[in-house]
Amino acid sequence: MNNDIQSRSTLSSKSAAVKKSGDELDVALLLLDQELEKLCLEKPIQVRAIGGYALMKHGVRTGERAYTVDIDTLTRDYSSAVQRAIEIVAEKAGLEPDWLNNDNLGDAEDPELVEAQYDAKWIPQGTGLRNIALSIATVPTLTRAKIIAADTAEFSGRTQDLPDLLDLLRHQGITSTAQFATKYPDSFDEYPAAQDSVQRYFALQSSARIERLKVGTSQWTADLDYCDTDNEFDYCAFWPNSIAPNFRLTRI
Repeated sequence: MNNDIQSRSTLSSKSAAVKKSGDELDVALLLLDQELEKLCLEKPIQVRAIGGYALMKHGVRTGERAYTVDIDTLTRDYSSAVQRAIEIVAEKAGLEPDWLNNDNLGDAEDPELVEAQYDAKWIPQGTGLRNIALSIATVPTLTRAKIIAADTAEFSGRTQDLPDLLDLLRHQGITSTAQFATKYPDSFDEYPAAQDSVQRYFALQSSARIERLKVGTSQWTADLDYCDTDNEFDYCAFWPNSIAPNFRLTRI
């Protein structure tokens, strides 16, 4: 099976999987910790979350989108014994057998190569677990990962990557193409599809703001025709709250 077909097959399987909240996956990690206790490990296993689970932990993926089907970890393959423990938890918690996986590595066998590509940084989580050392990717790390993923979304069939990227930009207060280019430069034009999608998104946002401004201006002008008390107009009374400056206009 070639990589493209295999990727689409995995994606289709995950799309049909039961979606879980961050709290439900926290419970799964607790159950896994208990299973790992039986193995008498020399040291805790590493879990470096970089997908939807990390986005939920940062409060980026919220509301109706606050779910995922797995925890993506940027780590090497686990031992067969640890993998079996993961599967046992899946049976207990009603999860997919690969609810904890490193599929995001793709063809790369070395997580450090992918980390270098993302310029990855990690935030250790104080979980109290004895056998699991959990870290989540920083917001900039997640953003760089989603830029790369969104660039190939048309071919991979992944529908969450671009919405995740836009949510990450909103989370960071990035509101223009210029801000995006400054924070996440693509000097060699490696990700043109992602850059184009972000540019079109901000263009639409700008157009929407202009239309709201036009509507607000028309309403304010019309209202002024009916307000001529004490030669003073309350600007904020007529302008939409979202764009009303905090001052008054006085007619001379």
